[in-house]
Amino acid sequence: MAIPIRSCIACRKRESWTKVLRVVVRTGEVIPDPLRREIGRGAWLHQGCLDLAKSRGAFVRAFRSSTPLKTDALDEYVRLLLAKEQSDNPSDS
Repeated sequence: MAIPIRSCIACRKRESWTKVLRVVVRTGEVIPDPLRREIGRGAWLHQGCLDLAKSRGAFVRAFRSSTPLKTDALDEYVRLLLAKEQSDNPSDS
């Protein structure tokens, strides 16, 4: 069975869908969809590409929005994910 490939909306790199986070828009805000079950148009993003996506206007383009989209919930989710990864994999320095 082939593994689905998705493109990050920020860096445009193609990855297995297990390595990128799906996001959707609800009431003008971009929210994470870690279970990939929310209805509607989704976009895919590497968790490390969030700032790049915001600076390039990738969310507005991906969701075909005519107004800016809030990313507060997504910012918090990615911050928590990165903090968890760092605590799970402490560096040996």
